[in-house]
Amino acid sequence: MFARSYLFSTALVLGALAAPDSSAQLLSYDGFGNGPLANLAGSTGGSGWSSAWSMGSTDVTQVKAAGLGYAGLATTNGGAVTATANGVWPSSIYSRSFTLPPGTTSYYVSFLMRDDAAWGSWGGLSFGQYPSKMYVGSPLGWYTYGLMMSEGLGDTSSKPLIQGQTTLVVVKLTKNAGTGVTYRMYLDPTIGSNEPSFPAVQYSVNQPALPSYLSIDNGTGFTTDEIRVGTTWASVLPTAPTPWTDLGFAKPGISGAPHLVGTGPLTPGSSNTLALTSAKANAPAFLIFGANAVNLPFMGGVLVPEPTFVLPLTTNATGAVSLTANWPVGTPSNTTIRFQYWIQDPAATFGMSASNGLQGKSP
Repeated sequence: MFARSYLFSTALVLGALAAPDSSAQLLSYDGFGNGPLANLAGSTGGSGWSSAWSMGSTDVTQVKAAGLGYAGLATTNGGAVTATANGVWPSSIYSRSFTLPPGTTSYYVSFLMRDDAAWGSWGGLSFGQYPSKMYVGSPLGWYTYGLMMSEGLGDTSSKPLIQGQTTLVVVKLTKNAGTGVTYRMYLDPTIGSNEPSFPAVQYSVNQPALPSYLSIDNGTGFTTDEIRVGTTWASVLPTAPTPWTDLGFAKPGISGAPHLVGTGPLTPGSSNTLALTSAKANAPAFLIFGANAVNLPFMGGVLVPEPTFVLPLTTNATGAVSLTANWPVGTPSNTTIRFQYWIQDPAATFGMSASNGLQGKSP
């Protein structure tokens, strides 16, 4: 069984690398996947920014391998971690600039944040400068999520700050007809949903123009991750790609069409399973897999994957096979593998039935 799992996991690293998806509406992104870094200052990770991260305070934020996740949201490994600091007024501020298209009157920013300390003081992002600086997240002394200006004015939501809980924050910045910018905050939206009709909170400040930079602005003990700047709601809330795709071309046998499914996120180190059902019971079965799809005529059916590897197995008394392995750490994003089972089955033409082809693609 060890040899089978080893061969399966080894084959998972083979594949063709597809070009990453992109959107012209997404302006800037940093998922902090370039760590570990002892200090975020000087980091040029991510894409679409017009500057590196610059440090404007005394307490250090690091980039660590473990980041934050949110159901349905596309994420990368890594996060910006502000450790719990000592002192009366701990502060960790890092700023980065981006470029707004000419004529922009509103844009969106999304980010994940988590309070890691027993008494997290404040955490989030800030925009602009004193006295018109706007704080977005959990402001100092509130212990709830909201919007707060430099002088302490603002609007608070009913959502409390809870240690260990990851929150998805989206803020929409809109330039008003006269002077001023209105901030609208949305909390924990469902990925794939439309922009809500009403924000959780909103507040306007006297800023002469839309800010073209933002700051990670943490007091102590917070993780910040998945910062996105875009011109539309959808651009800052991309849906995580589905790692498994049914490619079809099953060939029926005694129990109908054998069915192959994959489960697991195909992220580095994650556990993933291939499960075959509806095959002939107690029959020799051959798992064929490779990087490419060939879709060639074979034994009265269609051979979907390039036969780089062939793993001999046997179905159980219910006509099923389940095989589990870990997705190897260090496997590049968008690595793609195609799988298909062929099963000895006298009820099928040429004595062989086949499952559907199945594609697994790492995010």
